[in-house]
Amino acid sequence: MAYQPQGLAVLILDKIVDLIGDPRTQPISKHFIGKKFMCKLPNGQLYFESKLALDTDGSQFAIPDATGHKQDPTGQEATSARDKDGNFLDADRINYFVLPGGGFAARHGIRIGDIGIVINGILTAFACYGDDGPANSLGEGSISLHRELGHETVVNGRLKNAGLPGGVITIVFPGSGNSFGRTNQESAAVGRPLFQGLLKEAENLYQLRLAKLQQSLGQELLREEEEIIKHPPHRSLRDDRYR
Repeated sequence: MAYQPQGLAVLILDKIVDLIGDPRTQPISKHFIGKKFMCKLPNGQLYFESKLALDTDGSQFAIPDATGHKQDPTGQEATSARDKDGNFLDADRINYFVLPGGGFAARHGIRIGDIGIVINGILTAFACYGDDGPANSLGEGSISLHRELGHETVVNGRLKNAGLPGGVITIVFPGSGNSFGRTNQESAAVGRPLFQGLLKEAENLYQLRLAKLQQSLGQELLREEEEIIKHPPHRSLRDDRYR
């Protein structure tokens, strides 16, 4: 059965749903933990639906306190991306998403700092590619990204280390970054027009297909009318008598 996004996300995606089924779209069949669907859209954007695990790297929750304890035992002080001042990205302040390690991003033309839009139901957030994760896992984002998507993971200063189990859609725009992590405002300023452009591309394709369909149907109706004129239906005398 062909992939179809579900729920309120289709309201955000609009005609991009049809673009997913375009013959030029390339499905990516490689298996990842947490992956539901992945493809490369006609103009190279990477689209996937997956879980969204929690990444605390670069935040206070990944750094040991004075006693050596840290709230996220698997958290790291460093992120794959740094900001323009050379600092690691703080997961509690910066919207960033994670892609599988092992050269996955490079194979799809994506570099550190490239921008994406992440969709959770009716909620959206723009984010930068800020960290690499396990090579066999897909779908992970920062504390800040979860927060903007309506999923708060910090309560009264304590970390609730739980992600979203599925249904999260990410669209990455290769070549949209500058090799540095971005602030949330910068990610939105770059990402919003790119997403609007993708929506317009999808709408234009939809209208083109609709025009071709209408033209095809019109030609078929015209041929049927010409056939009727050339070969009118046979009418018997009995038909005239009982009119």
